[in-house]
Amino acid sequence: MEYGNNRNYAIIVVILSVLASTVISLQLKIIYDNRQLKKYLSDDFFQINTEEIENKIEEYTNIDKSISSTKEEYFNNIRKLEDMILSGESDKRIAYLTFDDGPYKLTYRVLDILKEEKVPATFFVLGKDTSDIYMRIVREGHTLANHTMYHNIGKGVYRSKDSFMEQVNKLENYLYDITGYKTSLIRFPGGSGTAQAFGLKDTLTNELHNKGYKYVEWTCETGDGSDKRLQQKSEWEWYKDTCKDQKIMVLLMHDYHEGTVDVLHNIIKDLKDQGYLILPLSNKSVMAK
Repeated sequence: MEYGNNRNYAIIVVILSVLASTVISLQLKIIYDNRQLKKYLSDDFFQINTEEIENKIEEYTNIDKSISSTKEEYFNNIRKLEDMILSGESDKRIAYLTFDDGPYKLTYRVLDILKEEKVPATFFVLGKDTSDIYMRIVREGHTLANHTMYHNIGKGVYRSKDSFMEQVNKLENYLYDITGYKTSLIRFPGGSGTAQAFGLKDTLTNELHNKGYKYVEWTCETGDGSDKRLQQKSEWEWYKDTCKDQKIMVLLMHDYHEGTVDVLHNIIKDLKDQGYLILPLSNKSVMAK
């Protein structure tokens, strides 16, 4: 039985690795081809062979469909692995690294570390004038996710269902215009408990589900969202204390915090040493509600 479990796990890991590489390669090709297409359209437009432009658009469209199909298969296989873990068919574990409230200047460092360590993460972003970072997040195989446009908890995001969904839709369109990627994953500002405190959790969850979204909480953290918490213990200590003995963990971090960025290498190393497979989130995950 153990041999069968290990064999199934090995097959799934190989499939995930191949699919992840394919997704990133296809994304790079789309970006390159899109830039070339823009160049064609800007340089002496009326002298260009119309058939060449149409062929390039057709190729672009087909690549886009290929990316969607490959991502679908990739995240379906991650879900299969999650189910195997939770049913006891596999003794492996999964860690999801998540970063909230960015992008910030420190996000560049976070992305550099993730690239060096060859692991993906999930970024629950706000609407900021940082289009190059959004593009890099998508291009390097991370999940770009919605955290509302402004995260203004005290100034109206939870004033009503309409005010919340307005911010969700605004950020969704903003990110799509920049990256061509339409996210279907969200994290409530302050977590779903904050939405519950405003009496809106169930209503908003239904609205989000109707749009095809699912929301993700966290199961452990570095404590970097609160200066008061960091007066009690360090980011590393928060991580070690809250991330114990979890088969599937979602680690909450913020890419505006220097301390978390400083320990990120050590966190990733520790997770790898424990045998965790570090993956990007999707709305297919068991952690998405």
